Amino acid sequence: MDETVEFVDFALNNWREKRDAAFNAHNLNRDEVYATGDFDSLPTECLVAMCYVDAYACVQAKIRSKTE
Repeated sequence: MDETVEFVDFALNNWREKRDAAFNAHNLNRDEVYATGDFDSLPTECLVAMCYVDAYACVQAKIRSKTE
């Protein structure tokens, strides 16, 4: 289980970096996009990175809920 936790943590951090870089490259404010929910006009790389971050964050939360 420790290897899975480490992988999910690594993947989540990696995708967060990619997401932040994509938003910066397109001069977008990540917090505003999340707050408004305006995902339809996002560039593909931003949307993909957001989806991976959300997916890995859900997996991480599920793992943590089972270990507590």
